[in-house]
Amino acid sequence: MHNRPNATCQPSLESQKESSVVQCLQVFKRLLGQTQLKLAIEKTELCFYDRIFTPTITLWYMVFQRLTHDHTLQAAVSDLHAGGADRLSNKKERPLSKRIKSLATTAFSNARKRIPLDLFSDALGAQAQDVWSEIHEGRWHGLRVLLLDGTQISLRPYPDIIKNFATSSNQNGQIYWVLMRVVATFCLHTGMVVASAAGSTVVPEQTFACRQILKGIAGCLYLGDRNFGVFQMVQCVLTANTHCLFRMSEPRAKKVAGSSARLDRPGDYPVSWSPSRDDLKHDGCWHHAIDGRLIVAQYVCPGFRPQWIYLFTTLLDASIYTDQELLKLYGSRWQVELNLRYLKTQMDLHQLDCKTQDMAEKEWLSGLMAYNLVRVVMATAAITKGIPPSHLSFSTARGLLVRWLLSTSSWTNIYSLWRKLLRDVACARLPSRKKPRPPEPRAKRHKRETFPPLRGNRSVARENIRSNNMKS
Repeated sequence: MHNRPNATCQPSLESQKESSVVQCLQVFKRLLGQTQLKLAIEKTELCFYDRIFTPTITLWYMVFQRLTHDHTLQAAVSDLHAGGADRLSNKKERPLSKRIKSLATTAFSNARKRIPLDLFSDALGAQAQDVWSEIHEGRWHGLRVLLLDGTQISLRPYPDIIKNFATSSNQNGQIYWVLMRVVATFCLHTGMVVASAAGSTVVPEQTFACRQILKGIAGCLYLGDRNFGVFQMVQCVLTANTHCLFRMSEPRAKKVAGSSARLDRPGDYPVSWSPSRDDLKHDGCWHHAIDGRLIVAQYVCPGFRPQWIYLFTTLLDASIYTDQELLKLYGSRWQVELNLRYLKTQMDLHQLDCKTQDMAEKEWLSGLMAYNLVRVVMATAAITKGIPPSHLSFSTARGLLVRWLLSTSSWTNIYSLWRKLLRDVACARLPSRKKPRPPEPRAKRHKRETFPPLRGNRSVARENIRSNNMKS
């Protein structure tokens, strides 16, 4: 007769959730305190003078700028006067709100320039490591699933911006805005940004993605669309001791399959991918083939033509990683499109008004850190309810977090306030739609204006006005 285990010795599900909430609170306090930035500064052995705007305070207010709807420097300085950063000040000294006297933004502006750009990327990567150390949910067969994708950010054509980023043009000629290409890596479960890189549109997205993969974590699974389904990306993934699941274009899938007959019917085929002439032009390209699996499937949606999908993966064991599971997993890649939309619309990162390349990249990375704060709160709130974080509203969670930060100036009674914030965020669930949303046209209505659109440089337009006035 077997002895029944003592129920009191087994940790209940509620106690496990409670401990996870407490651990996530400690992580959140470390994120607010910019502990990752302090560790990065210690590694680089940099020295900063003792000012009001220390690197910790400066980076926090750069994050605060993107987190709130008022992105001006004056809003950050005003919050400092109101005691918004007193929780980050040294307990042995007077609070920062008592030490600062001026409302001018010059000190904050200069402090933003002093922090090296490398510290921003180091702090961003450490954020994900800190959160993953406490949130263990969301693994797929023991692997962290990471989503890769890129987009473009608009910048004003200041001299340094034009010098470092390529100008763009369309059918009407050269456009006013300068575009900065960014590539980001997202965690599928939490939605956090793990790493990011930015640069000119002349540099392809695959180059930025390879830089992030080589600096990443071993034992992950990268998901990407057809833009990343190239030999260079797969080689980079294997070099970093990780795995990939990339979609391939039909011409490339035919070359890898070796026979077009394989692409005429769904199946899971073992393949050996040899580099092409164009692949060999890249520095360090392997001359030997890469073993993998080519998954061919047909996607059928009512009202649309059937669509063939070709996936390449380095997960060779088909008994563990079945083709149906891989197809279902790739369907979740669309989440990266929603994440990029949140960054552009909710975090207002679609356009940056910066005068230098260095500050543009700093603004982008600080915006990603602000976005991660919202994602940490959503992930913790989802743990309390046992639901995926993607079921919660990002915009509502952001608004609740901003109000919580503005009303919480110290760590007193922080646990009860944290629990209340999580309860409010957990109630902000996305609606469950019974009917699919109808397709919307990719167009928007503009107000009627009597002025024509400004094309080209504004200074040239001013000169034209002066010359026309002289003639008249």
